[in-house]
Amino acid sequence: MSDRGLQPERTALAWQRTGLAAAVVAVLLVRDGVVHGSAWGIAAGACAALAVPLSALAARATPSAWTRLTLVTGAVVASGLCTVVHLLLHYDG
Repeated sequence: MSDRGLQPERTALAWQRTGLAAAVVAVLLVRDGVVHGSAWGIAAGACAALAVPLSALAARATPSAWTRLTLVTGAVVASGLCTVVHLLLHYDG
């Protein structure tokens, strides 16, 4: 039997921190989208919110490492793209 040490626990805690950060970002983006009446802002918040349950799944090590990394990265990138579009449309000066 191999001793894996604390690495699995550290990995799970890192995924939990990622989920918490995504939740905070999602709330802020949705609030900004509602205040400015922007569907892109709300969509960005929804994509960030999608990263929360995906991070929770990753913390449990249910899916493979490649799958969980790909899913969370996709949600974060989609949120970033929606945020960029929101900023370009509503803060052009």
